[in-house]
Amino acid sequence: MPAPITRLAGEFVAIQREASLPADAVDVARLGTTDAVGAMLAALDEPVVRVVADAVAPMQGRPEARVLLGHRRTTMDLAALVDATAAHALDVDDYAFANHPSAVLVPVLLACGGAVRATGRDLVAAYVAGYEVWSDLMGREPDHLHSRGWHPTALFGPIGAAAAAASLLGLDARRAAHAIGLAASHAGGTMGNFGSMAKPYHAGKAAQAGVFAARLAAAGMTSTADVLEGERGLMRTVSPQGRVDLSTPPAYASYERIRKQRLNIKKYPTVGASQRVIDSVLAQVAATRIDVDAIERVEPQVSEKHAAVMPYHSASRPEEAKFSLEFAVACALLHGRVGLEQLTVEAIAQPRLQALMRKVHVITTDRYDPDYPVAAPFDFATITFADGSRVTTPPVKRATGHADLPLTVRQLEAKFLDCAVFGGIERPEGRRLFDLLQRLPEWTTEDLGRLQVTVAEEAVP
Repeated sequence: MPAPITRLAGEFVAIQREASLPADAVDVARLGTTDAVGAMLAALDEPVVRVVADAVAPMQGRPEARVLLGHRRTTMDLAALVDATAAHALDVDDYAFANHPSAVLVPVLLACGGAVRATGRDLVAAYVAGYEVWSDLMGREPDHLHSRGWHPTALFGPIGAAAAAASLLGLDARRAAHAIGLAASHAGGTMGNFGSMAKPYHAGKAAQAGVFAARLAAAGMTSTADVLEGERGLMRTVSPQGRVDLSTPPAYASYERIRKQRLNIKKYPTVGASQRVIDSVLAQVAATRIDVDAIERVEPQVSEKHAAVMPYHSASRPEEAKFSLEFAVACALLHGRVGLEQLTVEAIAQPRLQALMRKVHVITTDRYDPDYPVAAPFDFATITFADGSRVTTPPVKRATGHADLPLTVRQLEAKFLDCAVFGGIERPEGRRLFDLLQRLPEWTTEDLGRLQVTVAEEAVP
């Protein structure tokens, strides 16, 4: 018999609002909120954000929540849609359990939290609820969803978002379970849309769906009691080989998943699977002078599963370059950095970069790290020069920013400020925001309002 996962998720969401949260779980919520806000600020002027914001504008509705930390207001679900699209637009947001939790959850906190005048404790509790419910579902699947074409953030993100929204809206256990069940009807999103505007929209629609599902449940709409674990439920339906674990009861009360998995913070604005190789190549560039024009061939080695999420072997647009290991390696070699400034159409079109990308040939391995089962034991690259000489870059087991090798507070602040400046926010204002976010657990009902009027009215799409 399967465990009553749907019902237990609803009970957890309702109970944990009043629970005493472990300090390390609180730290994850603060870190994820900081990183997602920075990612949103960086993307204020991105085309996909402007498209979504413009599409939403005529649907104004009740002015419940602010859009993009600015003065424009709309309904909670539409604000979450715009903000989450922005948080994921540049792919600089964090990741964990092969998903992008903060890009979905934090916009839900901003939208619902602003509407109900939440405290910092409320926001942290909602983040933890969303993370735990979402990561529990992902952890039940032993097979690789990406290899079947599923984008897990779009698949399970609506459910995590519904848990967070249900927490903030104060739903009881029964209605929280219905919100989670309703969100399952919004699950979906394929890797076929990677490399397009639809990829960040996956995060946007997940956040929107979760908020709307919670609102429907609050109004009395119901769902099937076992929609997650049932015979025709979500988990069996999407499982690549039908090996999903539905018998183990969730261990929500221990907060084990958020405390162990935590968050991986990206140092570079490219897909998580590229981070280790970039670290490796940049370490070699820093240690020795490399004559880029003398390079004949570069062979980065990654796992088969990581290679599967980087399908673009050439790139002309930022949306493609973020999912191209060829771009990541060539950019690191040519510029000695991989940053937001290198991910513009003009920068990607540079002839030297394009020529170098054509010399990069990805090598895959079927050997995996038992502690990081989608990754190889190490990532590295072999560089062959025209004279026949070779250099092998240092093997990297954990990328800088991985939960096992976290950024320092200084490094996190530097990333946040870079994102803010890229989005047109002056550094003094960026520092004020960063400092405010570090105090998240102690926020009063007024502090969220201080965050949400950061962007000048004319800067909001």
